[in-house]
Amino acid sequence: QRRDVERLLLHSQCQVFCNGFFVYVFFFARARSPPTLLNKKCCQHKVSTAMKVKFNAGLVVLLASTCFAAKFPAGYTLCKQGDDKCLLDQIGATFTKHSQGIPEMNLVGLDPLKIEKMDIVQGGDGPINIVLNFKNVDLTGLSQSTVKKANGFTANPTKMEMAVLVPVASLVGGYKINGKVLILPIQGEGKSNMTMENCHIQLKWTGKLVEKAGKQFYQVDKLKATFDTTRFHMHFSNLFNGDKALGDNMNQFLNDNWQDILKELKPSIVTAFAQIFQRVVTNVFDKVPYAELYQ
Repeated sequence: QRRDVERLLLHSQCQVFCNGFFVYVFFFARARSPPTLLNKKCCQHKVSTAMKVKFNAGLVVLLASTCFAAKFPAGYTLCKQGDDKCLLDQIGATFTKHSQGIPEMNLVGLDPLKIEKMDIVQGGDGPINIVLNFKNVDLTGLSQSTVKKANGFTANPTKMEMAVLVPVASLVGGYKINGKVLILPIQGEGKSNMTMENCHIQLKWTGKLVEKAGKQFYQVDKLKATFDTTRFHMHFSNLFNGDKALGDNMNQFLNDNWQDILKELKPSIVTAFAQIFQRVVTNVFDKVPYAELYQ
């Protein structure tokens, strides 16, 4: 944490310096030429001033280099555009080694990935008709992910794709539910835990390069998510106003019929997660110019 704070302080100081330097250069360039040299003392003064200018210019280059280098944490490897093998390793390291987030890139913490609000609404005439609201929940397990695919990270990107395997992904936090599951009514509010085993997540998104402040940034237009899992566990506390017998029976019923329940809820879950991951991806691309994400 101390290193993160030091890097952030250095980056902020560099930004202040860089902004001040550009103002200085602007006014210096408009200044009048120095007076005509009249004697040896004046000549010596000119040489001394020139040496100071050269020294200051070197210092500027050094500090400016530090400013740009501070954008990425120590040990973070940049890949060449289109190098899918390198990108697999780089993105994988982002999940495993930088799961607490990368402030320099505006990347939020990934494990846990904190979700303030998420809604799953399943209506219609199907066997499941519920409104399930989550509040202040954590998605855990992404730090153990294995990145299986990373395509489309090219010089002129239009479509990008990423596939990730998460051994155990859990969504834990507050919930409120009301509706019907298969043939049974369900109602409750409290703490919940929804866990998926061997969760295969695919993210695909489209976008384009847009110019901002003279640099090219990648703008995400639409992100779609899909997932598959080999097991889906659910537990909702305080169902039916705290009736333990009814709550235990309902939780048992949900887990015994998880495949049918997940099949019905999947479209709503996919929509909710697509919105969450689009915000995560957009935060990074909005912060860093696209070309600076690569070698």
